[in-house]
Amino acid sequence: MILIIDDDSAVRSSLTFMLKRAGYETESVSSPKEAIEVVRFLEPDLLLMDMNFSLSTTGEEGLTLLKQVKLFRPGVPVILITAWGSIQLAVQGMKAGAFD
Repeated sequence: MILIIDDDSAVRSSLTFMLKRAGYETESVSSPKEAIEVVRFLEPDLLLMDMNFSLSTTGEEGLTLLKQVKLFRPGVPVILITAWGSIQLAVQGMKAGAFD
């Protein structure tokens, strides 16, 4: 199962549609709190995760969530997605355990 974590319903819907059409099982949530609940009780094969969940565009929320996810599921691959990326944020994400 691929877990999609994004506060934008259009992004969640688009990714869900595309992945289901390709034959993947998906779940989607809109907040870090919901994501932690799913990760605690299910074993996703992959996470597609936004980096920003509020007006802040620093990516700190996503980095915090990534670190929390890795506590529960250290081996799950995580792909970070954001409209507000930077090289520095990408490096921080990779150091925190993101796959891409």
